[in-house]
Amino acid sequence: MKSIKGLFIVLLASALWAEDTALPPETKAETRKETKAQEKNDTSVESPQIEVVDIPTADILDPSTYAVNFRLYSQGGIAPRLVIGPLKRVNLGVTFDAQRIIGGGDPHMVRPSIYFKLRAFDGTDVLPALALGYDSQAYLYRESAHDFLQKEKGLYFVGSHEIFIPDFELHAGMNINEFENTKIYGFFGATYKIVPSFALLMEYDNIRNGINNRANLGGRYRS
Repeated sequence: MKSIKGLFIVLLASALWAEDTALPPETKAETRKETKAQEKNDTSVESPQIEVVDIPTADILDPSTYAVNFRLYSQGGIAPRLVIGPLKRVNLGVTFDAQRIIGGGDPHMVRPSIYFKLRAFDGTDVLPALALGYDSQAYLYRESAHDFLQKEKGLYFVGSHEIFIPDFELHAGMNINEFENTKIYGFFGATYKIVPSFALLMEYDNIRNGINNRANLGGRYRS
């Protein structure tokens, strides 16, 4: 518990530092005015893709925006997540996971989880964008074992960069979900936006022991 509290103090301090030093003081006011003018004139702005399927990307939501998603799984389970952008480089979120919401069984509330992401570097034509985050959402809760089949990401570091062709991005990073044993896992994925409303998704997750590695393929549609 002490290590988690210390982690959040460090992440919060980093977020405040990044928000304060993202731009030189003399240009902050002008940038705010330009951003507001752009948002007012541009009605076709697309929300960033903050995750592939399960793995995170270095993208974050814009300030004063939010995203809501729902994950449905076996045993009538549902896990809604709310993510907000309170600061320019910071996203915060919470997930409420419950089993047997759909169907005739007695609902069972699983522990809620928290989400934090700090975009540390915006990237260049050569270097990837970088983000540091913490996500305590695990998946597939086993009531008999009082544990999750798929562990949470925990503390993670991820980079994202567009390569080869426009709108084709690669994402790669590492994470630690057990602070006592300090086991490091890897993950990577790709997203390709074929048209503005549809993107293909691919990821390879939980890379450490071959038998526990996970691969996901999917598509993302938005109207």
